[in-house]
Amino acid sequence: MAVTVGDIARRAGTSVTTVSRVINARGPVAQSTARRVREAMEELGYARSTLLEAVRHPLVACCVPVLPEHWQLEVMGRVSDALQQMGMLTASPAIGPDLGEVEAVAAAGASLVVTPTFTPVRVRLPVVRFAEAAEAAEGRPRGDGRPAGGGEHAAHSGERIAARIDLTGGLSMAFDHLAKMGHRRIGLICNDSGTLADQLQDRFLSEHPMALLSERLPDWIARVPKSASGGTEAALTLKDRTCTAVIVQSGRQLYGVVKGIAARGLAVPRDLSVVGLGDSPTVRYIRPPATVLGFDTEALAEALTAGVRTALGAPGPGLPSVPPTFRPMLLARRSTTAVQR
Repeated sequence: MAVTVGDIARRAGTSVTTVSRVINARGPVAQSTARRVREAMEELGYARSTLLEAVRHPLVACCVPVLPEHWQLEVMGRVSDALQQMGMLTASPAIGPDLGEVEAVAAAGASLVVTPTFTPVRVRLPVVRFAEAAEAAEGRPRGDGRPAGGGEHAAHSGERIAARIDLTGGLSMAFDHLAKMGHRRIGLICNDSGTLADQLQDRFLSEHPMALLSERLPDWIARVPKSASGGTEAALTLKDRTCTAVIVQSGRQLYGVVKGIAARGLAVPRDLSVVGLGDSPTVRYIRPPATVLGFDTEALAEALTAGVRTALGAPGPGLPSVPPTFRPMLLARRSTTAVQR
């Protein structure tokens, strides 16, 4: 009976994908693992016909940001697993202002970049990513007067939008939740750079319950580094500007908000209600557990995987003609409460 790659994988204690990488000399494999695979091949008497060309498996760059959110890691973990089960090879370069790691994977023969971000990726490969649902095709001005950017209509050649994220609907749910508790002075803490931060700012200014009643909304936005110290700085600044609640982009910033408020002798949610963007074990088990706008990571991963199939012409369900739209889900916990009079 012929020896299969499955037999080799079982003998070596690795995955079939890893065995395929070693046989075809394509993709990253630890030296010790590659040695086990070759030893298993020799023990089982596996020999590849020299008349056959090496099988070429698509190499896909599964990219998360340099400082990823938990939901992004969860999405890309699911995508990477799905692609490997389809026989593809995956690499995980970090993506950020410096695209050196991505370009290195491209030079190694990658066929595609897939990423759970909203930001266009300027590389010579096709890209599969997300976009914000309400981005206007006609270039509707942003909240700061600049034209809107990114999204399906602004995507450069070679990009595929796997899904749209309804930030407007998500923020509306957060505003409704806080408004029912009596909050009107609601602030926004977001990253100091990035497409998602720009889009959150735009939607915040347009959807805020005080949008038509107050000229102070720009003062209730704090754009700070994606860090705990950034969150602390922003929370204290917005508290001093009389905000009673804040919506926070990053999990790191959210942790800093709770820490900074406590350092001043105050408490969340008694003195400042907090809503985060994206769920994770960290925000679920901090004290108090954070109310968040959570993402359906399984559905988002399926959308990105479908985008990869479509881009590479792989078998299986591809992207529909109109990409799906997903709205974040409000998960109410103990970091929000009625405003203190």
